[in-house]
Amino acid sequence: MESTTFPLDIAKGSLLEEGFVDLRDPKVGEHVWEFERKEFPFHTEEGMDFLHQHILGNPGIRSIVEWFFGDKRCILAHCLRYGPLPGHIECFLTGGKDAGRRALMFHLLAKGSRVDYYAYSHLHAFTTEKGGRSTHEMSRSALRDAGCEVRHKDFTIGGSVILDARLGLEIGAGYAITVVFVTEDLVAGLPKMSLPNLPGLKEKVAGMQSKKIGLNFVFEGSTGSTGT
Repeated sequence: MESTTFPLDIAKGSLLEEGFVDLRDPKVGEHVWEFERKEFPFHTEEGMDFLHQHILGNPGIRSIVEWFFGDKRCILAHCLRYGPLPGHIECFLTGGKDAGRRALMFHLLAKGSRVDYYAYSHLHAFTTEKGGRSTHEMSRSALRDAGCEVRHKDFTIGGSVILDARLGLEIGAGYAITVVFVTEDLVAGLPKMSLPNLPGLKEKVAGMQSKKIGLNFVFEGSTGSTGT
């Protein structure tokens, strides 16, 4: 089990103020490459091991997730690879400050990825258009007029970023394995992720959950979700 060495108070402060924090983890890029070589086995035991290694089994990361949602239970609702989409600035959740802290994202970034994160954009309610991958797209001019500042990030060796899901971002190159946690009221509108109905895998998934964090998986041939 790995633990983040990034000071938690700094990470929390950056999330609140700028809307994201770069954990500067030099090991993630190699792990993402190994996952790619296996053709991204998200919905398998290897996929669960990957999530456990980088997020749910990391005490520092887990504490940030629980802190972000306060007294609300959250669900790991979404795990997908987001490729480059130059010229498109997108966010997962709209509403700005009034929307509150209802969704938190993790980017596990491949080597050579380039991403622009728009600091402070999570605090503004922008007019958006529906994006091509269940996201909301906003204009660069609106971000500029609101005083949001672009942070250019070159992940030569890969990396790990935590961000408020209201934050605007643009993936210019590479890709981000994107993991999203949401409040229980939001998860109802998202499809469940399917896992093979294997006893060992069921036990592993059960062990990854807690009173504060659930998982939005359903086992094939089963009518119950692990997120409830």
